[in-house]
Amino acid sequence: MNNTDQIKLLLSLFAIQLPTLLVCFVAGVVILARWKQGSKGSMWALLGFGLTALICFALPVTQTAVQDWVRHSGYTTSESASVMAGISMVWSVLRAISYGLLLIAVFAGRSTSPPASRPL
Repeated sequence: MNNTDQIKLLLSLFAIQLPTLLVCFVAGVVILARWKQGSKGSMWALLGFGLTALICFALPVTQTAVQDWVRHSGYTTSESASVMAGISMVWSVLRAISYGLLLIAVFAGRSTSPPASRPL
C-alpha cells in the first residue's frame, strides 16, 4: 500500500468517526457550559465523552498503522485477521469503559432516598 492509499484509508476511517466526534464535541460544550449547575456526574460525563472523542482520533490512526504493519511484516491471512481481531477487542473494551463512565454520570449525585409520593 502506498502513501496515497494510506492517506485515503486514514481519511475514510476518520470520516466514519465524525458523527460520534460531533456528538462528543457538543456534549463537552454543554457539560462545560453547565458545569456549576450540574451534579457530581458532570465530571464522569466529561470523562466518558472525552474518552469517546479520544477513541475517534486514535482508532483511524492505529487501524491504518496496524494494517500497514501487518502487510509489510509478511503475516499470513489468518495471522493478520487475528491481529485485527485483537485490535478490535481493544476498541470494544475502550468503548465499554466510556459507556460505563456515562452510566456513572447518570447516577452520580442522585439521592438514595425514594421520591416522595404526590397526592392526586
